[in-house]
Amino acid sequence: MTSKIRSSENTLFDTGSVIDNKWVVIERIGKGGMGEVFRAHQLNLKRDVAIKVVSEEILQDSEENPEEVANAMERLQREVQAMAQVRHPNVLQIYDYGSVKAQPKGSSEQVQYIAMEYAPGSTFRYTMSEEGFDNETELLGDWLQNYFLPVLDGMESIHANGIVHRDVKPENILMDGDTPKIADFGLARSPELKAVSNSWDVKGTMPYMAPEQFADFRKASFAADIYSLGKMLYEAISGKLEPKMVPFKAVALKDPETNLLKAMDGIIRKATDENHRQRYQAVSELRQAILDALKSERLERDLPNQFIANPPAYVRWLWIGIAAVLFAVGGMTIYHWVGSITEKEITINTEVSNRNKKISKLNPSELTPTRMAADGREMKLVNSPENGMMFYGDPSLVTFHHYVEFLNEVSDSLKVIDGVARNNEDIWIYLGDGNAPSDQITYQHSRFHLRQVEWAPKPVVRVTWLGAQAFARHYGERLPTFGEWQSLNQLLSIVPEPMQLSTNASNDTIHSHMEVNTSAENGSRSHREDGQQSVVKEWLTEMSDSSSAGRVVEWSAGIQSLTKRYPWEGFYDVGFRTVMDVQGGKRSAAAKRLTGQKRPIKFE
Repeated sequence: MTSKIRSSENTLFDTGSVIDNKWVVIERIGKGGMGEVFRAHQLNLKRDVAIKVVSEEILQDSEENPEEVANAMERLQREVQAMAQVRHPNVLQIYDYGSVKAQPKGSSEQVQYIAMEYAPGSTFRYTMSEEGFDNETELLGDWLQNYFLPVLDGMESIHANGIVHRDVKPENILMDGDTPKIADFGLARSPELKAVSNSWDVKGTMPYMAPEQFADFRKASFAADIYSLGKMLYEAISGKLEPKMVPFKAVALKDPETNLLKAMDGIIRKATDENHRQRYQAVSELRQAILDALKSERLERDLPNQFIANPPAYVRWLWIGIAAVLFAVGGMTIYHWVGSITEKEITINTEVSNRNKKISKLNPSELTPTRMAADGREMKLVNSPENGMMFYGDPSLVTFHHYVEFLNEVSDSLKVIDGVARNNEDIWIYLGDGNAPSDQITYQHSRFHLRQVEWAPKPVVRVTWLGAQAFARHYGERLPTFGEWQSLNQLLSIVPEPMQLSTNASNDTIHSHMEVNTSAENGSRSHREDGQQSVVKEWLTEMSDSSSAGRVVEWSAGIQSLTKRYPWEGFYDVGFRTVMDVQGGKRSAAAKRLTGQKRPIKFE
């Protein structure tokens, strides 16, 4: 095993470290008071896993009571035992448990880990709007059917194994694509598991915690989890829970208007009743109540359609009369309407202008300094008043690991022929034949894979402008303009990312129909054939609406320059990063299906 602790960066394992001779660390994806969570690649089974690592040293730094350190380590073991009992598609699967030695600065420290299923998406919070669904009953119905009911299925499976989760909240449910998976069993309790301690400390998350769990954590039953589910349901409809909301209380919707919301209000009131005996006593009861409400809503919605399809005779004659009256006044209406087109256009343009001004006047203090993008990467807020810019930008380039994930998410829409991946006629990436160092992505058995896991955290190359745009649009992002790239460079101190090529770098042919200038005049260090480091340049877009393309930013010795490139070209030394509007970043269903792709303006 090779591993090392870097206390200066406060991370337990470096990228590329091998844990227990089984897993190669790709990246850190989370950090908490107990330790860290890494994404790693299992060498023997060729799959990605999530590894939770708990360090006693970190716990000792944050806990004054030595007994609590021991309790935390026992909670980790209990999480393993609890998760291992459950087999369900909506519950995160556990693979292994063990302990390894790390060596911080010559000393030796024992850490414990859990290897579990890796869910590449965000958390369940991502499926919920901060403002809530409110009166949008159709969206609420879809969310219940596609997301909340599967969570209930997973919770029912957990309860069937005699386990009370006791920390149900959106952040403890991970998304594997569109599939929710319940995770984080650190507070779980089962009759077959020994209690960690007799401590009266409150464990759990206050806004979702049932009153009886606060009063006596050890005696919380299945009804406590149902209370938490009721709070999540309330939050999905009314909006994110406010910190000032009084915890441990029943909640109710404010002035529900539609029949579906009225039914949901009754369900929420019952699920969050302060008396646990008055709540639903099983998840199956909660599920059935929701299904009944959805069925009633569908019947109510379909009745008017049936009436319209087969109206009575008197209704048909009434429609004919109404049509005649409308036809008679149609000419006058059109006349006045045509005369007001100019006025309406002015009004629309004014509204658009006002909306843009509103965005430009956003107070940076009202925005979070970082935001988690839909692809799992952390964006940083860039506020450049002198340039009139405010957006979230990625401080690092998109990696091979992230692009392979993207390709597999949209693989049904792609064709791979002769080492080239296309969406319809658009070339997205040149895979190559494996002879060149940057030929790291391969396509086998209808899936995209990395040839060498060591390349996972390196900037992805040979992606075309079209392929970079597709990645960005899929996750509700876009490519930066040159001005935005300069603001990123200035405010975040971006440095060129090097990529080590092999001694046969000359085999990395550039897929281009344009003549490439490799002379010393352009200051490029990317065409070296001596095996040294090559600087990865970046794709940019010409305008922020992402409708035009073809620029590569290149810098050397502090000099920045732009080169025009065709959008279907791919280079072994050109990668990309993405940016996100401060009011954007949400993935639409259309983007998931890759429909409505804009074609770029072609160069003459």
